[in-house]
Amino acid sequence: MAFYYIQKVVFLKIENIISTMKCFSVCPHDCPDACALEVEIKDNMVVKISGNKDHVFTQGSICNKTYFYRDVIYSDKRVLYPYKRVGKKGNLSFERISWKEAIKTIVERWQNILKHYQSDSILPYSYAGTEGVLNNASMDRRFFNKLQSAQLLRTICSAAGSKGFELAYGKAIGTNPIYTQNSKFIIFWGINAIVTNLHQAIFAQRARLNGAKIISIDVEKNETANFADEFYHIMPASDGVLALGIANIIINENLYDKEFIESNTVGFDKFKELAKDYTPNTVSKQTGLSKEQLNKLAIEYATIKPSFIRIGNGLQHHLNGGFNTWAISLLP
Repeated sequence: MAFYYIQKVVFLKIENIISTMKCFSVCPHDCPDACALEVEIKDNMVVKISGNKDHVFTQGSICNKTYFYRDVIYSDKRVLYPYKRVGKKGNLSFERISWKEAIKTIVERWQNILKHYQSDSILPYSYAGTEGVLNNASMDRRFFNKLQSAQLLRTICSAAGSKGFELAYGKAIGTNPIYTQNSKFIIFWGINAIVTNLHQAIFAQRARLNGAKIISIDVEKNETANFADEFYHIMPASDGVLALGIANIIINENLYDKEFIESNTVGFDKFKELAKDYTPNTVSKQTGLSKEQLNKLAIEYATIKPSFIRIGNGLQHHLNGGFNTWAISLLP
């Protein structure tokens, strides 16, 4: 469900009067940007979707997927009505039924399960949905909690990275994207921001126009790698190793803020001991980067301030995924 309000714009013509409505809505995709939209409607049909220029984050820019969302809305492949399987499972035969019959079928099936079995015999299968404040992980969680059904851990996407942040900071927190345009050294680490986090890339470009340097670290040379000033091509799952290798150089070169470390952290001595094992020679072999690249990246990150790292999702989808995010988040 999208919440919106409407402005009505009337254009006068000699032949007739054409009425166009402008609706303010929000993108329904499972995306952290949660873009604010302007939707033009004519004769009850969407004619144009664009970004809301007045929204502090979207600022009029939306991705191509949303720009052409009208094609999805009116696609002949959309499933607009409930369908019920007929015949054996797997034969892909379905017949259209009414919403009333669909709801009745689900309710009767659940009532029968609750009567003869425990409520946790019902397993909901869902994830985030839209990442807006109102609808993200919202009504389905409340409903199935009330039903006392089985619960999913939902660890598919970001659980490992969230745990990594939690181990470092107590909870998963980060920088307001709007403030990142004031950075002077930006690292897109394991994220193709041009495609999947467009507005962060826009803020990075604004920072670059003010003198910032943009770095891409990834396992493939993608659109963001081409957008960046420098690209560091690393081996898959070696992100945490690289982070500790950077920490090793920063510590050995005494480029970290000792006063801040002493006043605001716990366990730095143990972290320092851990980083000793990640020498340039060791890290070079495991990441595929040269020792010269490692040294340049570490010193620039430590000396060009303020800096900002945007960590992607993909690097946590490994057996060492939580470690990868934890190590990157601890860079001093």
